[in-house]
Amino acid sequence: MIAEAPTPRRSRIRRVYVGPFGQQVLAYLLAGLWLLNVADLLLTEYALWLGFATESNDVMRYFLHVGTLTAAVFKIGIVTVGALVLWRLRRYRAALFAAVVLAGIFAAVVAYQVFWLTSL
Repeated sequence: MIAEAPTPRRSRIRRVYVGPFGQQVLAYLLAGLWLLNVADLLLTEYALWLGFATESNDVMRYFLHVGTLTAAVFKIGIVTVGALVLWRLRRYRAALFAAVVLAGIFAAVVAYQVFWLTSL
């Protein structure tokens, strides 16, 4: 009797791919995320300069204490690396979902800062 090779199991994780339209939406979301990140940095710097706010994020507080340029390089660098990772995974729907969630969070933070600063 000849032993048969075992059949490979199918992965339990179902990969859902996005088409070209989804990749285009992802590109716009990542660009918007990057711009919202820069807006967050500028609005935070402005609020700190006015003296009406304090940075609640310990990591960013450290970098802002070191210097504005250092904080900008760190903050923009982290989001740029994250956006590049999501772009690398652009074929998967999870990357699109993550970009939507992150852009929504950053949009909410920037909107909050704008409304707060205009209410002063």
